[in-house]
Amino acid sequence: MKKNISNLMDNKVLISLGVVLLLSLFYLLYQFTRHVDCENAKFIVHSDDFMINNVVEFFDNTEGAKSWEWDFGDSTAIDVRQRTIHTYKKPGEYIVRLKINGNCIHEKLVTISSISQQSGYLPIISSPNVVTVGEPVFFNAEKDGGESWEWSFGETTRTDALGKSPTYTFKTVGDKKITLIVNGDVEHTAVKTIYVAPKTIKAKQKIDIKSYEFEKPHSSFSLPMGSAQKDPLVDMLQHIPVSPRSKSKKDSLIADKKAPEISNEQFKILIKQVAAEAKIKDDFKEYLCGNFDIPVVVNNNKLMPFDQFCQYIAGKKIKITALRVNKDDKNCIQNINIQYKVKKLMIWMND
Repeated sequence: MKKNISNLMDNKVLISLGVVLLLSLFYLLYQFTRHVDCENAKFIVHSDDFMINNVVEFFDNTEGAKSWEWDFGDSTAIDVRQRTIHTYKKPGEYIVRLKINGNCIHEKLVTISSISQQSGYLPIISSPNVVTVGEPVFFNAEKDGGESWEWSFGETTRTDALGKSPTYTFKTVGDKKITLIVNGDVEHTAVKTIYVAPKTIKAKQKIDIKSYEFEKPHSSFSLPMGSAQKDPLVDMLQHIPVSPRSKSKKDSLIADKKAPEISNEQFKILIKQVAAEAKIKDDFKEYLCGNFDIPVVVNNNKLMPFDQFCQYIAGKKIKITALRVNKDDKNCIQNINIQYKVKKLMIWMND
């Protein structure tokens, strides 16, 4: 009897272990099918115009995603669809959070404007279309919400003036491309082309036509006719030694070496690699022509040399929102203007 009871208990233990093992296997399979690589989450935020009351589309295409929870950052209800739309009622910056499969959270920053970016968003430059070299020219700009103004008048690669209504004197003639950046927004740069004409030379005094002595007929000063005589200079030239013609030497022209070309997008990638500590300042040597002391304007409120900037962002997780580099005639980068945000506590914020 005791032996039967013992056998019965052993069978129950084995069955219990089997059930536990089976449930564990199902749980592991469930977790495996719901696994998502949070670093490679792929969701898209799209709108024809990121403006209040305009439709913004949200779509997730993350591999392995089974469920979605959209938080649009404006205290509205959570949306659980894979593809959804939303409208914002007020302008500002909103952090959109997407929770995938209940445990993977990804974020993106959405900027909503009260002014359409499709029309009327660019600054307006007011100036004459034709000006004169060497004379002061008055410029004026119009832009709602404008606080900072950066003018370039087409004669240098740097910023020539600050302020809403500058005055500039052109030094050379020809077509000049005027550019204006307001509030550091390089993606919406206003451009206008004007012509710089040469100075008009004015006569110091009027010519008195009445006092002008007209040409006399040739008979008044012609020599009397006579027999032709041989010019003694002809015989003299026959006895003057002539030096042999020297061989022409071609001047060897050595072209100035220019720095390699690099676009703003390629430069952004290198800067992000510096932040990820995959690049250092020496990797920029050929683009800077060896000058690591070029000025870097950071977020419109900090100024530091390039080598110090590389040390400043190393190890940070950054997202570059705007980048502008100015080059000289040898393609060497002379200065950099960069705006970026850093990720702290799962939120993108100003550094």
